[in-house]
Amino acid sequence: MHDEHDLSDGAGRIATKPERFGSGKNTGARFRVATTERWFDRSAEEWNDAQPVYLSVKCWRQLGDNVLLSLRIGDPVVVHGKLVNSSFERDGHIEARLEINAAAVGPDLRWSTAAVTRTRSAAADAPAGTGPDGNAGRPDDVSRPIAARGRPGEPPSGAEAPQRPGVLAGEGAVRA
Repeated sequence: MHDEHDLSDGAGRIATKPERFGSGKNTGARFRVATTERWFDRSAEEWNDAQPVYLSVKCWRQLGDNVLLSLRIGDPVVVHGKLVNSSFERDGHIEARLEINAAAVGPDLRWSTAAVTRTRSAAADAPAGTGPDGNAGRPDDVSRPIAARGRPGEPPSGAEAPQRPGVLAGEGAVRA
């Protein structure tokens, strides 16, 4: 049995080493995320932890490749995708497993920092003026004084502002 639910978000820590699965063009990465509800008991003046919940996460194609290159056990992450409740039979017993077919995975910036490196295809699809290295239109020579460079995202003084299309919410949605 296989039930898919609407998009779901989850935050937690990577509990197992991300590993590659599949073959040919149908490859991806899978790992498990552990999340634990935590609350403060005012009467006892102490923090309490619930039992951890473990979710399997599957990432397909480029997302899977990027997970394998970027994330490790213990990293705090946010996962966005479809929640799937699948059941199967093992040793005569029916078992159920919750998994997320991920549409996006990234570091949880509440608990970590990140240096973003765009993939080559993402840089090619970026709006004009952002540059393939993600410099958001800033000059390449950052050794010049700030006054000569201008503010980030603005052209240096005396330069004409590049025409930049507006970016809409949603993956790859750009208007001219």
